[in-house]
Amino acid sequence: MSENMEKFRHLDGNPAVVESEFIKITFQHGDPAVEGINGCRIEDLIDTVVEKLLDFQGRDLSCEENATALYHLDLAREALLLRRRRRENQGLIGQRSKHKTD
Repeated sequence: MSENMEKFRHLDGNPAVVESEFIKITFQHGDPAVEGINGCRIEDLIDTVVEKLLDFQGRDLSCEENATALYHLDLAREALLLRRRRRENQGLIGQRSKHKTD
């Protein structure tokens, strides 16, 4: 891994770029208030998949399985929103500290 890629990591040390044959995802690294917006959030990926499934649901590709996937993606989005709210309330945004769960 190059020195530049070594610096391109999440707060937890994991790589901020995930790449496979057909996908390249650059995740936000560093606090956006400090580093600026330099990648996407997990929520952005969920939103992208939701848009694709909603497109399917609006056409002849509509099915129960897509509806179930949309339901679970919505739950995932809500869980991540709850995590962010807890971190904000505990003053932990941009820090590596673990938040407390009620």
